[in-house]
Amino acid sequence: MTQRAAFWNALATLVTLGLIFFLIDPAGRAPDGARFLARQHPALVHLPIGFLLFAGLVALGRWWRKDDQPGGVEQTALLLGGWGGVAAAAAGSWLMQMGGYPTDVMFWHRAFGLIIPLAAAGIVLINAKGGTPLVKAASWGLLLIGVLVGGHAGGELTHGKAFSTEYAPGILKPVLGEAPSLDTRFDLSRPDSSTVYEVLVAPILGAKCTSCHGEGRTKGGLDLTTPEAIAAHETDTEDDPLITWGASDASLLIQRVMLPVEHRRAMPPVPESAPLSHADVELLRWWVDSASGFDGTIASADMPGSIRTILQAYGMSEIKTGVFALNVTAPDTALVSNLSTAGLRLSRISMDQPFFDLVCESASCLRAEGIDDLAPNIISVDFAGTDLADADLALLQRFPHVTSLDLSRTGINGRGLEVLSGLAYLARINLYGTRVDDALLDVLASFPALEAVYLWETDVTAEGVARLRDALPDTEINDGRS
Repeated sequence: MTQRAAFWNALATLVTLGLIFFLIDPAGRAPDGARFLARQHPALVHLPIGFLLFAGLVALGRWWRKDDQPGGVEQTALLLGGWGGVAAAAAGSWLMQMGGYPTDVMFWHRAFGLIIPLAAAGIVLINAKGGTPLVKAASWGLLLIGVLVGGHAGGELTHGKAFSTEYAPGILKPVLGEAPSLDTRFDLSRPDSSTVYEVLVAPILGAKCTSCHGEGRTKGGLDLTTPEAIAAHETDTEDDPLITWGASDASLLIQRVMLPVEHRRAMPPVPESAPLSHADVELLRWWVDSASGFDGTIASADMPGSIRTILQAYGMSEIKTGVFALNVTAPDTALVSNLSTAGLRLSRISMDQPFFDLVCESASCLRAEGIDDLAPNIISVDFAGTDLADADLALLQRFPHVTSLDLSRTGINGRGLEVLSGLAYLARINLYGTRVDDALLDVLASFPALEAVYLWETDVTAEGVARLRDALPDTEINDGRS
């Protein structure tokens, strides 16, 4: 190719790319006629890369033979690759207008996508003019960098962070970059004390919403930076309320983030920000539907399986509640062994928990030597069918973490049961086959954590059971009648 033709090719490439850069506004809307070409970008971008890599191999072979004169095949491949890159840049710019891509990665993909055809045209011109080896090497280096960095950014756009570097050697990863670990996005280490808003909602809003709806820039008069600001907008919107607790479908916040990205009211608007991920939308919906507000903890919110799966992907381990959230020291194994030989049957609930089930054959086990040392570790006590009497019930106060108490078929009438109302974790009590009557029910109503009470074959009346159900509406009351 002559120098004149190579010059005009370089100038035409520069002008065309300039028109693409200045006339295709990233924030605009792709014309309907251009959308078909935009969707061909994946095909258009791979073809010129093939031509350019072929030209590079031809040039490498020529340099190996110490031949300074480029041939027609090399120049033609560079021309086809360069103008193919121009077409890919145009299609990519229109595709960018259609939205759905992270703007920071898109910037670098577009920038190096424009550099590639410029570098190809420059090499054609340098080859025609007979540039120095250093200039030729620099131009080929620029082309190679453009292909590698632009391709790396394209891989991130379509396949996510670190797609092209996931299996790179360890020495290269600090240079090429790694995707942030999922378990660093949200601090899920304390689900029993961390609020849904603080740990999940605020980071999502901060990443996607507060740049437009925050301090100093409140588009639409909306501020999403603090609980107070959000609460102030719950009912002052022109459409549905911003948030309707317990009803995400009626909440404008959720409606807007679920709209198709092409919709003019979709939030966040592209290309200012990429749309929320499906997981983020589901977390916001859960926050609203669970009515957690700004103070509800992760552990206390009703958690569907889909939300548990999402949070586990972000590093949440099993949520421990009640006694399992306590920091209780495992007992000395010798103590457990000694008590087991003294007529007590002890069973560890699991190898990774310091808690035990205790089965007693008589009330005398409550007076066994060393039992007080094991008391914090006992969460279930079974006295079924033993000689336990009401006078012995006071000794059960020594088990502060007991959650289940089986007193069935013992001789108690329940008159001493009120001493156990201070057991904060007692969830189940079995009184089947005992002599308890309605006088006991007011005592049971004062137990703070009861989930189930079993009253089969007792002297409790149907009217008494109905009264207890009214007093404990969330507790299972099973008397064998219904």
